Amino acid sequence: MNEEISFEELLKASSESSGRRMRPGERVSGRVAKIGKDTVFVDLGGKSEGLADIGEFLDGKRNLTVKPGDRVEMRVASVKDGIHLTKGMKVQGADALDILREAKENFIPVEGRVSSVIKGGFEIDLSGIRSFCPLSQIDLIFTEKPEDHLGARYPFRIIEIKERGKNIIVSRRALLEEEQEKRSKETLERLKPGLECEGKVTKLTNFGAFVDLGGIEGMVHISEISHGRIDHPSGVLKPGQQVKVKVLKIEPGKEGRPKISLSIKALEPDSWEKGLGFEEGEIIRGKVSRITDFGAFVEVAPGVDGLVHISEISFERLSHPSRLLKEGDLVDVLVMGIDSEAHRISLSIKEAGLKKKISEEEGPDKVRLEAGQVLRGFVEDVKPYGLFIRLPQFGRKVRGLLPNEELRASEKGDVKKKFPRGREIQVEIVSIDEKGKIRLSQRAMEEREDREDYEKFVKKEDRSGKLGTLGDIFKNLRLEQKETKD
Repeated sequence: MNEEISFEELLKASSESSGRRMRPGERVSGRVAKIGKDTVFVDLGGKSEGLADIGEFLDGKRNLTVKPGDRVEMRVASVKDGIHLTKGMKVQGADALDILREAKENFIPVEGRVSSVIKGGFEIDLSGIRSFCPLSQIDLIFTEKPEDHLGARYPFRIIEIKERGKNIIVSRRALLEEEQEKRSKETLERLKPGLECEGKVTKLTNFGAFVDLGGIEGMVHISEISHGRIDHPSGVLKPGQQVKVKVLKIEPGKEGRPKISLSIKALEPDSWEKGLGFEEGEIIRGKVSRITDFGAFVEVAPGVDGLVHISEISFERLSHPSRLLKEGDLVDVLVMGIDSEAHRISLSIKEAGLKKKISEEEGPDKVRLEAGQVLRGFVEDVKPYGLFIRLPQFGRKVRGLLPNEELRASEKGDVKKKFPRGREIQVEIVSIDEKGKIRLSQRAMEEREDREDYEKFVKKEDRSGKLGTLGDIFKNLRLEQKETKD
């Protein structure tokens, strides 16, 4: 059972306090020291003591809700004859208007209920006394749906009392701002670069997101939201969302308020740590993130770009990557190399296209390299003595030489003009030496085609019984070929 203490004893203890001077309406925090029959004694620290009516701590069933040692948050109601505390004045009885005036004078909140939405704001019922709260004073942020506040009970600050109580203006926002200011000071005391904490997203802009850390806001720049590129913060975040952030830096800001830079992605592993999800030799899809004079960067994983050198964009020579690509394009790329230590990836668009085309046409079976094969290749380089032809069926680096003397008669002449890099060409493998060097020919392919045509003609004439002379045979063969072309 609590020890009963006389009011005189508490008053004497309070008056002997040597703590700092407090003002009415000030919010204070302390611990319940003793509980008397009608009064609760609160230790405010620094030898300051406060007195509160026991009714402040009774619930609806008149049960006491605190015990010695509990911490309580209260306001200073008066400093006359000691420090008198209250949670908030209750407006009731014949002296209701006097109570409101005292609350206004001492900056003490009063409890009210939002009874209706009216033009410009709300009608607030202060236990039977009508008051008005402007729309802008009901919350810290703009209220888009005023009806959401209907029936709610809030503490209010008395702003004005006019016409003998017929015109009373109150504000909830003033109390919220006061509470926010207190929390911001407490939050600032513990904030420091490198600290990890939780907050709530309050606002999204084109350049980032504002996060409430507890009475004070910090900003997460769009580049610090995710390891991957995002067009707008709304693609990842939404107002009211709880997020974990890391404090990057705290700098002086406008009007004495600090500028706090935060990061969300700093607390999440990047793609290099989690694993890229692909290997060298694979074809993957990515988005062109940036174009330079020497190539294009393609995002292939969240926050990971690979480089497509200008020479790997097309088989044709390009003056600038922008001729074929623009930022935002989705492209298929072949992963040519991954340097995990340097965090670099080399890619090829032209090789990806070629590999896909070959795969579709040739099927899953690998082609064996041997003389006599007729196959398709691509002009890689032109030399005075012939053409180097890439043979992608056998691998990215396999190529053969097509000497000038092995060209078709119709292809001879200005070879550089007739065979630009990347041109597709059909050739026959005529030999592969012991070092693996491949010799190609169009002429051998043309001669073989002539032999095949001749054999077909001979078989046809033999069946008719009219073989004729060799001159007649070639004459008829040329006529048939001419008719076929016509």
